Amino acid sequence: MLDISNSDFDVNILDGALENPTIPLTFPLPTDKDTYVELEGNEKLSKSFGFLNNFFHFFTGTKFDDIYKNNEYHYSINKYTPQFNKKMNDHMNEMLTTKDPKLNELVYSLIDQELKLNLIKAKDLPTRFKEVKEFMIKYYQLENSKTMPSFKSHNFLRVCYVTIMSIMRKMFPKGIWCNKTQMSELYAKYLKDPMSIIFFPNHQSHVDYIILHLVCVRFQFSTPTVIAGENLNVAIFGTFLRNLGAIFIKRSFNNELYTERNLTNLIEFILLNKINFEVFIEGTRSRDGKLLLPKYGILKYLCSIYLTQREVEKNKNFDMLFQPISITYERIYEADGYLDELLGSDKKQESMTNILKNGVSSLFSNPENDFKNFPSTKQHREGNYDNSTRKLNGKIFVKLGDSFTLSSFIEEDKDDEAHLVESMVEIPDSPVNLKKLGFKILHEINRVAYLPEIAIIGTALQAYHYLHGSTEFPINDLVSSMRLIIEVLKRQEELDNINTNVKLLEGLLKSSDDELATMIKDQVPQFFRFIKINFNKNTIKIENAVELLFYKNLTIHLVIHKSLVCFIIASLGQANPNIATDAYIRSLYYIFTGFLKNEFLFDYDYNKSNDLSNILSELVQCGTINRTSTHYEIVDHKHMSIFAEVVKPFIESYMICINAINIIDNQVKKKSTHITDEQLINDDLISKDFPTTKSLLRIIQSSKFQQKHMESINKQYLLSCLFYLDNLQLIRIFKNKAKTRAFVVTQRSKDLRFILRLLDTLLNNPTDEVLNDTNLLYMTDIIDKTFERSLKAKL
Repeated sequence: MLDISNSDFDVNILDGALENPTIPLTFPLPTDKDTYVELEGNEKLSKSFGFLNNFFHFFTGTKFDDIYKNNEYHYSINKYTPQFNKKMNDHMNEMLTTKDPKLNELVYSLIDQELKLNLIKAKDLPTRFKEVKEFMIKYYQLENSKTMPSFKSHNFLRVCYVTIMSIMRKMFPKGIWCNKTQMSELYAKYLKDPMSIIFFPNHQSHVDYIILHLVCVRFQFSTPTVIAGENLNVAIFGTFLRNLGAIFIKRSFNNELYTERNLTNLIEFILLNKINFEVFIEGTRSRDGKLLLPKYGILKYLCSIYLTQREVEKNKNFDMLFQPISITYERIYEADGYLDELLGSDKKQESMTNILKNGVSSLFSNPENDFKNFPSTKQHREGNYDNSTRKLNGKIFVKLGDSFTLSSFIEEDKDDEAHLVESMVEIPDSPVNLKKLGFKILHEINRVAYLPEIAIIGTALQAYHYLHGSTEFPINDLVSSMRLIIEVLKRQEELDNINTNVKLLEGLLKSSDDELATMIKDQVPQFFRFIKINFNKNTIKIENAVELLFYKNLTIHLVIHKSLVCFIIASLGQANPNIATDAYIRSLYYIFTGFLKNEFLFDYDYNKSNDLSNILSELVQCGTINRTSTHYEIVDHKHMSIFAEVVKPFIESYMICINAINIIDNQVKKKSTHITDEQLINDDLISKDFPTTKSLLRIIQSSKFQQKHMESINKQYLLSCLFYLDNLQLIRIFKNKAKTRAFVVTQRSKDLRFILRLLDTLLNNPTDEVLNDTNLLYMTDIIDKTFERSLKAKL
């Protein structure tokens, strides 16, 4: 099996972080220029106070002056200075007061409405314009003082680095691993043409923010400005983050006419000064392990700034370097809270108390001791150990995808003949195909994602549990299923040329059954609270299967296309083997990639191995199915069943969701879907007739709907179902005037019932009476009636 020290992950950034803060690159940084970023006002790094340096060195052995020593000025702009902060604040104030014509246009439009409504007289227009503009200026100046970054000082950053490193080494004693060569190659690319590096990591934990800052400090990159949700702008902690470069934004601007423009002005200043930038393209943390669909708001601002600089300002050298980043956790820091959320609990809001409590508790804990000599007692060996209060943690892996400039993407996109039509359909009013750009970034994150051993174990555990319905079984019985999953994952990763994962999977395949069983017994107690090992009986017990969800979803992007095909062929085969034809399979494949498009990155997937014809050929080649002159026959039923099970929870989520909507729709007295303005203003009037998305989810999760898969009632799946049904205009999700609540109205009950019947047939009782040409054509027609009106809401 693969030893992490011999893999592509050759650097643990927590090792030697205080003794030797700078990790040397694979090449010496050039020193032939005074600065590689020629920007007005760039200042040399000032010396730190001797007392502070001596204090840290004496008490901690930390080389305080060596932290972040060469990261700024020489190779980027020196932003941690009072002068730079003043320059940034002056720029934003000037945009508000004199330099942004859009603000004047907005104010004129507002008072013009007042004039048309006869609320003011024509002679009052100049005075009213001045009043409204002064109000807008003061409002946004106050907002900026709360949300804009404030780069405190290099010493502040250094103190934060020492503090955070001390906490992180306790929280993650097994390390944060990355590759020195990858970091060096990115630095070399930057030096060749200095510009803002736009870091695009996946987002699963609040720790993500911290990890990239630590990586930047250690590898001599300038720290990025980070887009953060306003939920993190809590007392003290919010100021702390702002002083390290955080920009706080609202989850939704609710059509605030100038807020977007104000944010764009700030981002433009950041990029013109070639400061690195970090944004989580998913918009929020994924709770279930797989990537969420991209949000396009920040991408829209970045592209708008690029086009303005290139085409309006004639700044022909202006560009950005987009860097997708995959961050993989063996155990998510917030895992326990996520499980509660997925099963219906409200999200816990961040607070300063919780943040401090978690940080301090980490400093005084020693999680490594929890599993020293485990299992050491008779209770442990019998599987009677309690992980409910243990601090479970693991390694974190940071891997860079292939970077690209925004200019190269736009030029490449222009070469596409369908570009103009396609981009306008995908994101209205955008000259750039933002959807294609967003999916390009996320596909690259998925492509390079590392597969830790525990993810493979979790995937095998869930597959075996679903297939056999067993909650307790011998570990050796699991091993054969795990080997099959490893083989399939290896074939896929070989096609994607992901050598790290291929080496790991090859090592696992070469291991004996006893070695794989030993690995399972070693890892399960370290990462699971509700999956237990009985070391005396060599059995495994699943107390709560939802805990497996995260780990299965770390691998699901590699097998989802194949799993869909397996599910389709298995269902058709049960209904009537003779209808498992190319035409029927293709029709159902099209239908289900539509149904699951809110769950998976099916759009703009240029991986040929995911083409249906290639999947079918691969299944034939590996002996899973056989192709006759008319149809496909199943040969390896175990292979087919294991991968078909991957898809079933998602289909079950749709069935549960539609069933709940139908029940509520039958109970609603008012059948009219016309919503009055009075109802939109007064929530209570709507609530009598229509459920909110939140109340609908609670009904589903608290009701006794019969489902085989616990994960099918998790909040993230169900929300995806609702959004897609809204996209098909089978239901309508609308917000009240205050934009505080979203209500669900049934639009096409007949089609919902038809979908429910078809899904139930495929999942539970396959029959060719339902799986016929007429029904599949009708279903395809429903899928084809997609509407992109929801995309604007996602911006």
